[in-house]
Amino acid sequence: MTSLWLHESAPFAQARPLPARTDVAIVGGGIAGIATALHLANAGLDVTVLEQRTVASRASGRNDGQLLLGLGEHYHRIHGQFGAVKARVLWDFLKSNHAALRAAIAEHGIDCGLHTDGGLRLAETPHEWHELQTAAALLTEERRPHRLVTAAELAQWLPAGRGFHGALHLLGEAIVQPVQMVRGLATAAARAGASIVEGADVVSLRGDAGAFTVALRDGRSLDAAIVVHCTSTLARELDPSGLLARTVFPFRGQIIATEPLPAAVLAGFPPYAMSSNFCYEYFRVADGRFVLGGKRWSVPGEQLGILDDDGHHPQITTNLLAWVHDHFPSLAAVPFPHLWTGIMAGTPDGLPLVGALPGAPGQFALCAFNGYGLSFAFLAGRCLAEVISGETAPHPALPLFAPRRFAE
Repeated sequence: MTSLWLHESAPFAQARPLPARTDVAIVGGGIAGIATALHLANAGLDVTVLEQRTVASRASGRNDGQLLLGLGEHYHRIHGQFGAVKARVLWDFLKSNHAALRAAIAEHGIDCGLHTDGGLRLAETPHEWHELQTAAALLTEERRPHRLVTAAELAQWLPAGRGFHGALHLLGEAIVQPVQMVRGLATAAARAGASIVEGADVVSLRGDAGAFTVALRDGRSLDAAIVVHCTSTLARELDPSGLLARTVFPFRGQIIATEPLPAAVLAGFPPYAMSSNFCYEYFRVADGRFVLGGKRWSVPGEQLGILDDDGHHPQITTNLLAWVHDHFPSLAAVPFPHLWTGIMAGTPDGLPLVGALPGAPGQFALCAFNGYGLSFAFLAGRCLAEVISGETAPHPALPLFAPRRFAE
């Protein structure tokens, strides 16, 4: 059940022993915790990341490695849910996140298989094709780069595909090897002075702002002035205010992958971030392998409330393989030996939690990305670091993510 990305990635080599105290303790060594640590360390704060397993070993290393725009929703739906002004703010935040990530990857020389050719949203039905056209009209109105691809043109864009009614190509989306990216950023954070401690299983948090004690399962502890919760599921148990327990809910995604494919088969797949069925199925090519996730909606309960990323649902695997056979005949006889799951965390409005926890002075949250952590967390970590260090005015998107919106 280890993800392909974890299996092929070198261990993080800059892990350090647990210090006695720190300015900022960050619980969680995924993209959210590592991004926050990097930005805080660059701002001159003493910061320690406490990771239960190894860096990027959970959700950040168990996704399919897509950097998406639009929260997975087609753009007109975001307009409908949040209104035009907020929709533009959200889109611009995601676009800026991707630009900041690309800049950091280049600055630190991180080899993580980054491809910036864009994303392809495919329509499985005439209805979805109509919705893609509606989304494209809004994108045109706002002068956001995109291209509608008709069913007839898809043979040039996705030669291997069958049964799609058209697509929307979005510039600014990308694919990446997520473990190598996060561990590369962790190395940069360590070089900037952050202490990243692996095997640090946090079980309790005591004290108040300026004088917290973070206790580990093995009996060790760390004193901290500030605590940042960056583990979407564990954070619910550690938050004394109860807000995260009331608000954050877990759900499990499932992914399968092939071994490297023959060149003749690979020629039918472009290096895009790709999805269909309103982004419920998502797929891409990575180092010659076809990687596919989704179909949790096809089983009772939709994998909601599950915290086990060592198990899987056999029917979801069967349904994913059936989907492959329907849409990519060239893969009909190809085995999918790789299978893994990842636990994501959601919120009622589909937006993450970024900011101070109400009723818990000195504690902050950066979590619950609703399955789109790679699309949000790097810039969100920088924004939260700026709030903690008092460097700049808040980003205009931060009020949309503030945990206080769910306060009783």
